[in-house]
Amino acid sequence: MSSVETLAYFLEEDSLRGVMRDWPEAMQLMVRLDGAGRCELLVHHRDEAGRVLETLREGLGDAAETLAVVPPVEGFATRRVRFSEEQQLLALAASTEGLSESAQDYAINYRFACEEGLDPEAVVGPRAKPLADEPESDLPQVAERRSARRQSQPEPEPRLFPEGFEAANDPDRRECSLVVAQLHGQGARVRLTLEPGALQGAEIPVVVENVGHSEDFGCFVLPRGALARWQPGAPLVIDMPQEQFPEAWAARFRKRTHHAQVSVTAKGIFVRPVLPEPAAPPEAPMVEVAEGWSLGRPLRAALLVAGMIVAGGGVAIGGNPFSVG
Repeated sequence: MSSVETLAYFLEEDSLRGVMRDWPEAMQLMVRLDGAGRCELLVHHRDEAGRVLETLREGLGDAAETLAVVPPVEGFATRRVRFSEEQQLLALAASTEGLSESAQDYAINYRFACEEGLDPEAVVGPRAKPLADEPESDLPQVAERRSARRQSQPEPEPRLFPEGFEAANDPDRRECSLVVAQLHGQGARVRLTLEPGALQGAEIPVVVENVGHSEDFGCFVLPRGALARWQPGAPLVIDMPQEQFPEAWAARFRKRTHHAQVSVTAKGIFVRPVLPEPAAPPEAPMVEVAEGWSLGRPLRAALLVAGMIVAGGGVAIGGNPFSVG
């Protein structure tokens, strides 16, 4: 992080809703990264952004001068963040279990505090959710209240379809883009190229470190956040570590480029590699026919020979017309 020891990156609701469709209105997420490698996610209301920053600066004490904020905020240092880095942060948020639900609970409690004239800080409390190894008891209290509310909800209706299948007319499943793609080995990585025919040659690869696979390894999925600002029809290059793939696939990608069928939904980027068509067997050589040759002549000759054999068979006892001397 060069001279910057602590980075506070604010992900706004529009970007978050691009990777989590049920992200609540007016809620934001601050991603805090420090030089020690620690990462924290802080859910908050957009009206609390200033208070969140001041609390963070006070907590840093003498190290507050090392704090940089993105997007820029007056009174704080900032730094340039590449597009690929922003995609990684969004992918991190999308892959954090329970984050969207925590934001929904926080939004409900924040709105209740405002409607009742209470101090939201006193009602909702700190919202830091560390990604370091911590016991479940250290998770925000709002998660416990969420569990209590869910126990009072009615039992869900029986499923109509097997796990993983839902009706296409479900409003939450309307997003679907079908994309032409290619897969090939690129050094120690597997490269997925969306819309390869539209490449300009200056695309910066988005790095995705985690790859999920179906049970039969015929399909893999990437976090939807990797495509936060991608639009259908636009090219995009995604790099993934080869060790995230079974060796059978990694070896094929190293050997040659494979086409892939890609479906982009609100749940993720689903990729189905396509095995190349087997080589066609060589065609039988064509026989060159002399000019003037016709089917009738050899056919008549064959019929004459057959007639002679039949006739000969009728007088075989008296003598064979094909016998010698």
